[in-house]
Amino acid sequence: MRPTPLVPLICLLGLLASPSPSEAQPESSAPTGSGAQAKPGSRPAIQRPPTGAGSEKARKLYLEGVALAEKNRWADAHASFVAAWALHEHYTILGGIGTCELMLKRYRDAAEHLAAYVREIDKDTTATPQDRAAAAETYAKARAHVGAVIVSTNVPGAQVVVDGSVVGTTPLLDPVFLDPGQHTITVRHEGYTPKEAAVEVAAGSEMQRAFELEKPEASAPPPPPPRPAPPPPRHEAKGPSVGVIVAGGSVAAAGVIAGVVFTLAANGTERAREREWNVVDGYRNGAVDCMSLTKGDPVEACRKLSSLVDDRDLFRNLALWSFVGAGVATVGTLGYWLASPSSAPEERHVRVFPLVTQGGGGIAAGGVF
Repeated sequence: MRPTPLVPLICLLGLLASPSPSEAQPESSAPTGSGAQAKPGSRPAIQRPPTGAGSEKARKLYLEGVALAEKNRWADAHASFVAAWALHEHYTILGGIGTCELMLKRYRDAAEHLAAYVREIDKDTTATPQDRAAAAETYAKARAHVGAVIVSTNVPGAQVVVDGSVVGTTPLLDPVFLDPGQHTITVRHEGYTPKEAAVEVAAGSEMQRAFELEKPEASAPPPPPPRPAPPPPRHEAKGPSVGVIVAGGSVAAAGVIAGVVFTLAANGTERAREREWNVVDGYRNGAVDCMSLTKGDPVEACRKLSSLVDDRDLFRNLALWSFVGAGVATVGTLGYWLASPSSAPEERHVRVFPLVTQGGGGIAAGGVF
């Protein structure tokens, strides 16, 4: 049941013992306060106040509301009944609230309160058939101005929402009362997919709406996010092979050493050749006795000279090619080292110059390493 504009009303009513309701009260001859004026014979009867467990203040407010209603001051009477209800929730007070709302033409609120009043008076063993008939007649007057929707659902405890306002939870004790026109009813419950229906009601109409709430299908877990694309392979610069550099350096060193050895040998042979040449040349010029110097045949001296010349030329050639081989090995090793990815050619450079002389050969290297 929706609350009144003044104070919230609790839907579940406490059933308290009360004496039999009184007969209809006489209507006032003229209104003396605010509210609508009832026509003769059209004002509903208001029950006597509850007794026993009810608070004394609530009883006084109720009687005050009855007195105001007898003067057709329905708005003031309604305020007194609502205040009494806030102190003592007895169904007979709902009868007074609903009666005032009926006379104030607040038909939807009147239907809600009078429906609860009729429902509870049927349970009251002290109420007479005439009391029940009078309550049903008053409820019927309010019911004729509104439509009713009986809402049911397969899930207890679901909220019933009408046009955005919660009107109760299932199972509802009474229909949902609506002013004539179009409305939207939504039923929702935690863990279920809400259901919604649009209805159009007319005054005095009644319809049923059943809502089957379903749990949402268990969705498959979302797929894992795609793995990021692997970065492009990095061609890491491989440093020059130590073995190649060592081998190249060894060959170059061996070539240099061989070149030096052969150069020394060629130089020694050249000095020996010069001595023999002096002997032969002196003999030919008559300046020296060739036989006395060589202690042998001059032909043998000349043959020895020729052999020394051949040895000298051989050593020179060996020295030259040793230096050339060392230079080639050095240039190849340096080129391999500079061409390796870890090298920075723009920062490293080298220049190699071969050196070849009459008495030997070699290489000269310079640059930035």
